[in-house]
Amino acid sequence: MKKAVMYGGGNIGRGFIGKVFADSGYEVVFLDIMQSLIDEMNRRGEYNVRIVSNAETVDAVVKPVRAVNSTTAQAIEEIASCDIMATAVGVNILPKIAPVIARGVIARMEGSGKPLDIILCENQLEADVLMRGWVYECLNEAQRTWADRNLGLIEASIGRMVPPLTPEMRAQDPLLICVEPYCELPVDKDAFKGEIPELAGLVPYSPFEFYIKRKLFLHNGGHAVCAYLGALKGYEYIWQAIADPWIYESVKAAMNCSARALIHKFGNEVRENVQNNVIDLLFRFQNRALQDTVSRVGADPVRKLRRNDRIVGAALFCMEEDVDPAPILRGIAAALKFAPAGDPTAPEVQQALREKGLNYVIERYMGLKPEEPLFNMIREACQE
Repeated sequence: MKKAVMYGGGNIGRGFIGKVFADSGYEVVFLDIMQSLIDEMNRRGEYNVRIVSNAETVDAVVKPVRAVNSTTAQAIEEIASCDIMATAVGVNILPKIAPVIARGVIARMEGSGKPLDIILCENQLEADVLMRGWVYECLNEAQRTWADRNLGLIEASIGRMVPPLTPEMRAQDPLLICVEPYCELPVDKDAFKGEIPELAGLVPYSPFEFYIKRKLFLHNGGHAVCAYLGALKGYEYIWQAIADPWIYESVKAAMNCSARALIHKFGNEVRENVQNNVIDLLFRFQNRALQDTVSRVGADPVRKLRRNDRIVGAALFCMEEDVDPAPILRGIAAALKFAPAGDPTAPEVQQALREKGLNYVIERYMGLKPEEPLFNMIREACQE
């Protein structure tokens, strides 16, 4: 039986990619450091994924699976002997797992010599470049030369939403994961070193920049606009916010701006793809079963207001492609009023607005200079 290594047994690892591997005929070996998860997975040899929507709830069993502590020598052997691999650990953890992957690469080079393709499910721009740098720090010149030819680091666009579990659900089944039905997995077609595997829902695409921008500016951008406008009107959940006709039309208009910019940049051949994605996202945001909160989706505005992130970045992208970003500016203005209790960075933005003013905030947190056209456009949107 073919073997897939899934580095990271969290929400995306178990709820999305692990299931993709199992559904595609692979034995799935999870690498993690949480011993309780490792022990439970090895005891059962399977786990449950609950697919939730407004229409129905479906339980699916993922098997065969087992788990290995990523700090052990066995983890190196699993990497050296697998047919395909993926990571879903979070970008801050990638540097910490790079030495383990490097040791697996060395063992593979000295053993079978087969290429190793690793799908990076991290939702981080240029995750492949970052990861290769961290791995290469642990390799000598000959090993790097081998890796240049045989180590594929494949960017992926992760769009599947994973709702939080209640404490009662976690206590009842520590391996349970709930997910939405959406399960498309776009990946960078050009990054594979071996044959592209036949995986359920896999969408190999080139140029992959299209899917990176589609995910960030349509999905993440639309989600953020929905959250910030929802917070402005006092809604708790995303499904409540998108049910508000004014917010629905505002989110739709913002996403259509990014859609037009994507079509302008990548050509008419992506038109149907992009337009269908807007329709699909507006439908998925209405999923009550996800119980996704406005405060979670809008959380950490310091990060989400950066010039290369989901809403300011979307506005800049639209302007680059000669598309008026006005509907997106409404979401940016709402983000500057976002101040839920307990948010890690919203108080910092609010304090800066009070003490140093709007101009400082636009320059400091959005990275925009006063001479850039978007600077004054945001000022005007906030005044309106």
